[in-house]
Amino acid sequence: MEDSGAVAATVGQIIAALGGYAVILAALFAFIGKIWVSRIVERERSLLQRQVDETNRRLQSELDRDLHVGKAQFDLELNNYKAIWSCLVDLRTATLEIRPMMDFHDPSESKEERQMRRLNKAREALISVQEQVEKNKPFYASDVYDKSRDVIKACHKEYVYSDYTERPHHEYWDEAMKNQELILAAIENACAAIRNRVWEARVAS
Repeated sequence: MEDSGAVAATVGQIIAALGGYAVILAALFAFIGKIWVSRIVERERSLLQRQVDETNRRLQSELDRDLHVGKAQFDLELNNYKAIWSCLVDLRTATLEIRPMMDFHDPSESKEERQMRRLNKAREALISVQEQVEKNKPFYASDVYDKSRDVIKACHKEYVYSDYTERPHHEYWDEAMKNQELILAAIENACAAIRNRVWEARVAS
């Protein structure tokens, strides 16, 4: 009976010992698991942060490049508009002087000489505008191009028709007034197109 009791006590001790070890092992595994999970999370967090930083650098680089291109484009357009507008104003002035409503001239200059001088000035202004408008066509807004061409057409019409003097006096001057109105309206439209485009480009940049 004593042997049986001793065996039972020994088994109980073994079970208790194993139970204690199981608890310790479970706690150890839980601790190691937390460390392992923590390291994985930290590694993933570092990787994600590097990816975020790289994405931010790439986006910032693209933004800087886009802003640079936008400003360069705006400056190019603005320079073209300044040059075109200057030529258009010169053309308007030269064309309206071909047959002005109130004429002041040098008495020593003949009518033919005066007309030829004015036509030559208008022709030179026409050539200057056409070169400026056509050579830079790809580098500015199409609407500005179209409106500038309308001015050129109106001025060219006045340039050509003003030379036909063999007709009734009232018809000659009625036509001059109508052409002047067309020229002034066309150049105002060109001015509005340039102003609108500059405003749009400035806001977009």
